This record gives sequence, structure tokens and C-alpha cells, in this order.
Amino acid sequence: MDAALRERFGVEGPWGLWREHTIRWVECDIYAHVNHAAYLTLFEDMRIDWWLGAGGAFAPDKPGPVVGSLEVKYHRPGHFRDKVLLCVRTASFRRTSFVHQYAMWRDGLLCSARALCVVIDNATGQKAEIPEAMRRLMADRDGAVAEV
Repeated sequence: MDAALRERFGVEGPWGLWREHTIRWVECDIYAHVNHAAYLTLFEDMRIDWWLGAGGAFAPDKPGPVVGSLEVKYHRPGHFRDKVLLCVRTASFRRTSFVHQYAMWRDGLLCSARALCVVIDNATGQKAEIPEAMRRLMADRDGAVAEV
């Protein structure tokens, strides 16, 4: 991420993947604040982009991530038509799971979240091992830590 983008949105720390977004009315409550559920949908979009960009797929016969737990912190309200930056990075990983961190920025942090994702073989319903190339990407690009 370049310095101009960081300064424009008030971003702190390194992030593996990001994209700009304009808050739509459908993502707001009657007071034109971003609805709590909309943050999670936007972060889910980032998780999907991350997975696909890392070489993963979404298909009945392919492994894919399932959210095991999710923690959200609302720091400041977002509003209708705000131009925001959505970010995702992998904080850590194990053999069959990883922790994603998400953030929405506009003049500083608006919302952050942390998700434990478990990779499931969709054909069997069993846990699946994260491919080595994806593990390398988590470590090299995102700065993720391998846990035992």
C-alpha cells in the first residue's frame, strides 16, 4: 500500500489486501450510519477476495474457509456515501485454520474484526490442510505467524 493511500484514509500497520469502497444506502440504517451487519458482509467480501487471490476456490469438491468465530469492534460510525478503505490480512495460521484481521478506514479506523477461519473439504465436511503456497503467502505478504 502506498503512502498516499495510507495518509488519505489514516491507515496504520501493514495490510495484505485492500480496496476502496463507497458506502451504499443499502448498507445503512435509518440514521444513515453503516449497519452493524454491513461491516460483516464487506469483510466477508474481503475474505472471499483474499481466498481467491491466494489460489483458493469455491466449489462443492474444493476446500474452502468457514468462519469458526468472529469478534467485531466498532470504533466510530461510518455514514452513507463515505469513501472507505477495506483491508484484510492473515495474522496467524495453523495446519487447517487461520486468523484473519479486517479493518475499515476513513480518517482513521472505523471498524475492526478478527475471524478464526477453518478450512473444510466441502466434499467430505472434514478439516483440510492449507496448501503450502497459501501458507507462504500468508507469511510473506501478510506477515502471518505460523502457530503450532
